[in-house]
Amino acid sequence: MPPAPASYDAILTAFEQGQKTIADIVRGLTDEALFATVKFITAPKTISDVPRLQVLWMMLCDQIHHRGQFSVYLRLADGKVPSIYGPTADEPWL
Repeated sequence: MPPAPASYDAILTAFEQGQKTIADIVRGLTDEALFATVKFITAPKTISDVPRLQVLWMMLCDQIHHRGQFSVYLRLADGKVPSIYGPTADEPWL
């Protein structure tokens, strides 16, 4: 494992580099590679063959879900909720 980033800016840089690397890999996949199956957990203690595209879609939906959870936690902690899905009371667009 690489060492933990030393600062907030280092965290942002590492995240942005990781996101770009993954996006470039996915963008470069052929249709054949996207629909090829990979082993993935489909139920407790069950691993099945699932199309790679379905796994990617599930991961995107999972990230959306957790961003939604985070916005609820921010609100409960009296934090400001950023406009992650559109305008919020804390960051209106108009």
